[in-house]
Amino acid sequence: MSRPRRNRWFVLSCVAIVIALGLGSRHAVMPDFVKTYAGDFLWGVLFFALGAYLWPTCATVRLWCGAVAVTEGIEGSRLWRPAWLEHLRTTAVGGLLLGHGFSWSDVVCVAAGATAAALLDALESGALRRMA
Repeated sequence: MSRPRRNRWFVLSCVAIVIALGLGSRHAVMPDFVKTYAGDFLWGVLFFALGAYLWPTCATVRLWCGAVAVTEGIEGSRLWRPAWLEHLRTTAVGGLLLGHGFSWSDVVCVAAGATAAALLDALESGALRRMA
């Protein structure tokens, strides 16, 4: 059974929305819970969506595995602290992409975000309905 091709324009619009929500989640007026967890959750969603954009016919489970692997790799890289990487993290883009410190809650949040995106993708494609 082949996976239907995802609409790249739709996925790209989702990427833009997720980026805007992620940046907005750090805003001062947001509740602490949102500021603490939403950005990391959306980071997982973002990497799933980027994978869906780049490989529109890829199976949902493969995109999920890739998103989790990349986001957890980035999170794990926060434990590695060579001077050049620390310098990169001090830049605006480096800080956004690589973060600053390791947190177990971030590990959970990025995996949860990728999982939520995968579940939505599977629902949209009807994969979960076919399994039931």
